[in-house]
Amino acid sequence: MPTTWVGMTRQHYQPGRPGSIRAIVIHATAGRNPSDLAWLRQGGDERRPVSCHYYIDKAGQVSQLVQDEDTAWHAGASQWTIDGHNLDGLNSVALGIELENLNTGRDPYPAAQILAAIALTRELVQRYQVPRSQLVRHLEISPGRKTDPAGFPWSNFVAQVYAEQTAAPTDPQAQLHILMLDLAYRVAGGGAPANWPLLQVARRLALGMPVAIISGANPTPATGSAQDDRDRAVRLAGQMPLLVEVYARDVLYAPVVGSSDAPAPASQTRRLAETPAGPLRDALLDLLFRTADPVNGFQPTWAFHQYYLQHADELGVPLGPNHRVTLGPRQLFTCQHFAYDTLCSPVNDWQTIFRLGALTHQVAGLDRTQATNLRHTLLDDLYRTRTGRMYDPATLLTSQAEARQLGAPLGRPEVVTVGPTPYLLMPFARDILACQLPSRDWPLDRPLPAAAPISGLETTAEAGTLLGGWTPSRLLRRLRPRPTTLLGAPSLQPVVLDLGPLIPSDLLQARPTPVTVLITAAPGPIASDLHDASEQARWHYYIETTGTVYRLRDETYLAGAALDDRAIVIAIEGDPAVAGPAQRNALTWLVRSLATALTIPPAAVRALPASTRMPALERERA
Repeated sequence: MPTTWVGMTRQHYQPGRPGSIRAIVIHATAGRNPSDLAWLRQGGDERRPVSCHYYIDKAGQVSQLVQDEDTAWHAGASQWTIDGHNLDGLNSVALGIELENLNTGRDPYPAAQILAAIALTRELVQRYQVPRSQLVRHLEISPGRKTDPAGFPWSNFVAQVYAEQTAAPTDPQAQLHILMLDLAYRVAGGGAPANWPLLQVARRLALGMPVAIISGANPTPATGSAQDDRDRAVRLAGQMPLLVEVYARDVLYAPVVGSSDAPAPASQTRRLAETPAGPLRDALLDLLFRTADPVNGFQPTWAFHQYYLQHADELGVPLGPNHRVTLGPRQLFTCQHFAYDTLCSPVNDWQTIFRLGALTHQVAGLDRTQATNLRHTLLDDLYRTRTGRMYDPATLLTSQAEARQLGAPLGRPEVVTVGPTPYLLMPFARDILACQLPSRDWPLDRPLPAAAPISGLETTAEAGTLLGGWTPSRLLRRLRPRPTTLLGAPSLQPVVLDLGPLIPSDLLQARPTPVTVLITAAPGPIASDLHDASEQARWHYYIETTGTVYRLRDETYLAGAALDDRAIVIAIEGDPAVAGPAQRNALTWLVRSLATALTIPPAAVRALPASTRMPALERERA
């Protein structure tokens, strides 16, 4: 693997090492190149010196900072079984590889970066004869303290690294179970450490799939800062540090133990649903809702959120922001998706609340046709947002999920291979469905052979009640699907979530038409950007790294006259110059749509330098 030697600018590492190299630890920087690389090269700071052996940026370029034979300070307080012995502190025996990534769980790892990581790690594994069990993530050797590399496709990565080596036979169902659980945690923005106590509690209480792995790290770290050793614990005002994870039915939290933020025993894990009224419950509610909706968080005066407090166990946790959907030319609804149901209200009639689960028949205020159309609109919005595909109840996995009452889809489908057998995995709130495919490249719009089996997570390695709460008697039976396509067709346009406040029509008519589109960089991550945007009204649109488009203000609210008094401002999470395919496609689609609708010529679309400070947009008048 081509590697560029860059070295360290300060000796924040130990020359030589006391023993041989027996492990490799994969990290994420929680930053962006070049600032995160510069931070690592200088060894962090004197208060907390850090270093690593290798750094891989998103373009797949590999840089070496510390020689293999020297000891880099990357693992910190850590523990793992090395060659059959429990070892505290892995720096002395491990190489550290840092991946450029914000470590939010939503920041993607480009294919070039993953391929470079596979090639480098495979070379190191073979050079030092590192066994499969000793290639680890930081989150595994420091559970509770670390979350990196959040969202990294770990199981497939390990399989590729060791693909050329002969491994001992493994139960295919156990392998499938590992891949399914790995996908569940990646969709939630984290990873599943071994023997993680919160996961054990979630299984025992049948709380469903993980939805969000919350980290207490500063969402806007200092330029170039890598992850801090104590960034996992959430520090709520007036409360002791907590480890917090969101599952489909509830929030689990536990106090940290000692100075290293180690996880508390499972016996000390608590549920939000059982937390008495008071400051802790209020803080956890706001944390839960702000994780799903950075703009609004939890609003105790909102009808939706009052309803949630009365029906939390039926609804499950919130999955995304409060936003608008359109049923017809003059039929606007506000909706918010939850793990087990969706709430919606007609715009300007907030006290009227419809539940998606009740829209199978005529309900008060809607006739049967309106209820049916609203149901399909909400489901289509949910599937497009979570899976990138249109809702189609006749497709195989969608119909299976509805028949088994698995709740909302949580993420995009993914094809994995166990031995020679490919599977399509699809995560839902209560379970993950695994559908055996005839071939890895089987088109998702092509019917399967009639005998293709479908199973859930409970039917793989662990029988009995697991995350979703289904008994083996219900799922251990093999279902014979009818010939049909697997999932709905891919959405041809990016997901657009309309979060903007409503504007009186008379005010809109008084505004001049925008004539310019300005594109600017936003620092990220999205949670910090959107919260800041809601406070300062800076942008009209925001495009996150996954390609989702957030409409924050109506196009007729214009940027300040000091910059351009008739401009639409689009913010791009991260650096637009190195945006991934999904983000670039979303930007292209949005610019074309705006240019067509408002007759804006190509010359009037321009990018602003990253250093340009955007003025606040005009505030809405009361």
